[in-house]
Amino acid sequence: MRARILLIGTLTACISLLVAPAAQATFHEMWIREVYGGSATAPSSQYVELQMWAAGQNLVGGHVLRTYGADGNVKSTDAFAANVANGANQSTILLGTPAVEGEFGVAPDTALAENAIDPTGGAACWEDLDCVSWGGFKGSLPSPTGSPAPSIPSGMALRRTIAPLCPTALDGGDDRNDSATDFSVVFPAPRPNSVAPSERTCAGGASGGGGSSGGGPGIGGQKKGPPRTTLRGEPAKRSHDRTPTFRFSADERGSTFQCKLDGKPFKRCRSPLTTKRLSFGTHVFKVRARDKSGMLDPSPASYSFRVVFGR
Repeated sequence: MRARILLIGTLTACISLLVAPAAQATFHEMWIREVYGGSATAPSSQYVELQMWAAGQNLVGGHVLRTYGADGNVKSTDAFAANVANGANQSTILLGTPAVEGEFGVAPDTALAENAIDPTGGAACWEDLDCVSWGGFKGSLPSPTGSPAPSIPSGMALRRTIAPLCPTALDGGDDRNDSATDFSVVFPAPRPNSVAPSERTCAGGASGGGGSSGGGPGIGGQKKGPPRTTLRGEPAKRSHDRTPTFRFSADERGSTFQCKLDGKPFKRCRSPLTTKRLSFGTHVFKVRARDKSGMLDPSPASYSFRVVFGR
């Protein structure tokens, strides 16, 4: 019996080596699209809508959205328990309170804490990749927001404009790191992940369709928008390697790169990059491209991993 178990284990291991791993999606090419703070008749109905601006950004399991009060203190931290199903370019993900379904007839993809949004002043951040602030917000955030957008009127929402580069799709040119410029007051229109996106890529591929980050060829073949950074190689999620190597690239020739590890600032780097000897525990590596015109990728490629004891 012991020999049989060993044989089965050996065969299983061989098969796992022969089968190619499934392609991995990610989560970093996604921004906050819409924020709703409730109404006089349904004050507890609140939501934040995220939108992908490249295909395959649906590996959101374990990642978080944080909301802040006007004073800059965290009001809620809402984590995704699992990934979402639809990873098509322009797909949305809805974080909402239970009352959202009663008011709008749509079920949120994941829960948002009650009273997470103060319509008079506050902020919301998707990881540390994208933040929006509004009203009387005063405080620091992990991603720049410039001047706050207006306070959110009762029964209305804040929505990001998609006009700058391609007016029919969210893309890399639609985040100018200034909430007052990027967001305006609109009627709420929450859209869960199950609903197919209605946005369409502009002629000539001006938007971020098909995995581009808004840096794809513009109309007439001219490159527009910021560069897109892609990780090409990284350590295992649980790794014994205390000096791991990362490989990365950009969608624009001639781009340079800036890297950071954990809380350290970005510094210029090249691919491949081998880190200094790391301590045991969790680490986060980030890299962003800078094109020849000086534009930075506003959503750096990010990878979280854990260095564990052993060989």
